[in-house]
Amino acid sequence: MKLARGNWQVLPWAIMRRASVVRSASQLGLIQMGRVAVGRALIPAIILGLLGLEIPARFPAGAAPAEPATASAPASDTVDLNYQETDEVLVSRSVRIKLQTSPFQKEPALPGQNVFRGSLPLGPRPEQAMAFIWDKGRGRLLLDLNRNRDLTDDPKGLLASASRDDSQTFTNIHLVLPAGTGDRSVRLQMHFNSYQAGSVRAYAGLCSYWEARLSLNGKEWQLGLVETVPDGKAPVSPRYLLLRSWGERQRPFHLTSSSPDFFDYTTNLFFGNRAYALDCRYEPGGDSPKYKVTFKEQSPRLGELKVTGADLHRIILTAKPAMTVVLDQPAGTVKLPVGSYSLDEIWLRKGEVEAGSFRAGRLSVDARRPASLVAGGPLTNSVEVKSQGHNLQLNYKLLGADGRAYQFPRPDYRHPPEFAVFQGTNRVATGKFQYG
Repeated sequence: MKLARGNWQVLPWAIMRRASVVRSASQLGLIQMGRVAVGRALIPAIILGLLGLEIPARFPAGAAPAEPATASAPASDTVDLNYQETDEVLVSRSVRIKLQTSPFQKEPALPGQNVFRGSLPLGPRPEQAMAFIWDKGRGRLLLDLNRNRDLTDDPKGLLASASRDDSQTFTNIHLVLPAGTGDRSVRLQMHFNSYQAGSVRAYAGLCSYWEARLSLNGKEWQLGLVETVPDGKAPVSPRYLLLRSWGERQRPFHLTSSSPDFFDYTTNLFFGNRAYALDCRYEPGGDSPKYKVTFKEQSPRLGELKVTGADLHRIILTAKPAMTVVLDQPAGTVKLPVGSYSLDEIWLRKGEVEAGSFRAGRLSVDARRPASLVAGGPLTNSVEVKSQGHNLQLNYKLLGADGRAYQFPRPDYRHPPEFAVFQGTNRVATGKFQYG
C-alpha cells in the first residue's frame, strides 16, 4: 500500500530492523539479524520491494558565561509542585533485597512452601528498611508499613497479585519514606520473580510525581518532577523534569519507552526563548508536602542556529556542567546560549505519531556566526542489502533529511514492515522485518 505524500508509516522502534524470507527463522531479540536464504546466482537479478512501505513523500563545552549583570535584579518566579499519582510506571529499578530463612516473630499463618521473607532497603539507614513476606504460592505480598517487625498489624500492607506464576506484580503500594529533608509519600509498583529455587529478584516502579501549572511570559506549562526510585543507598531526589504545554497535560507520559516531554533534571534551563537558573527544594509541610521551584531569569550570550527539517517537535541539547536547552517546534533561525552542545534528542511529531533520534552528535554555537542544523523529516524507509556467503542480509533503517537514523518508541507490533524479493518479474520470496 502506498501512503499519500507526507504521511508517516508506523515502523519499528530500533534503528535497524532485520527480517528473514525464511519464515521459520526465530526471533532472537531487539537487535536480531535475520537472513534471507537466496542463492548467490540470484543476487544480480534481485529487485527488493517493500510491501506497504513505499512512500513517495518520504517521512520527511559548557554553557556560555552570563553577560555582566545590570543594576536591576533578575526576574524570578516561584511555583509550588504538589504530589500526584498515575497508573503509569514512570521509572523503575531493581531492588537489592535481603532474604532471611527464619520466620518473623509476628506474622500470619503461611501454609505452603513458596514463601520468601526478607527486607527492602528503602533508605541509606538500617532503620529505613521494610520487612516483607512474599507468599508466592498464593500470590500475596505482606509489607511491614510501620516498620515494627510485626506483619500482622498492617491491613494496607496486604497486597494481591493476579498471577500465581514465577513472576508476580503488586500495584497501588503507598509508602512513606523517611528522609533527611522530610518524609516522602510515594506510590510504587513492586515486581517479584523467582525462577530458581531460593533465588528472588525484586523491582520497584515509581507511580507518583510532583506537578504544577507554570505561567511564564504569557504561556502556560505543565511542570513536573519525577524523583529517583528508593535504592537503599542515596536519598530520594529529583531525577527528571516534565515540561510541556498545559494543553497537553492529558497525554500519556510514556517515560519508560522514551518521551519528548521529559529530560534529566538540571539547574540551568533554556526554554521559551529565555534562560533560567532553577532552585528546587522540598518542603515536608505535614499533610501538604510540596516542592518549591524558583525560576530566576538569566542573561547569557546568545548565538543563532539555522534549523532545517520537517515535522520537528522538540530538540533537547545539553552542555556541561549543567545546561539544558529545549527548542520547541524549531524552524528557521532560533536563538540559544552560546556553547558546545550534545544533541541528546531530536523529536518529530505528526498527529499522534512520534519518532526520535538520540545521541545525534554535537553542535557548537557562538555569537559571531550562525550555526546550522539539518534534522527531522522527510523520513525515508531504507534497506541496506549485504551478501554473506549464500545468504543476503537485509538491514532496515528509517533515515531523516540529515541522514540520521530515527526510531519509533512505541511501534505497531501488529503491522511490522514487509518486503518482497523478485527475480525479474517473478516474486521469489516475501517476509516481515522482525522487531529487534
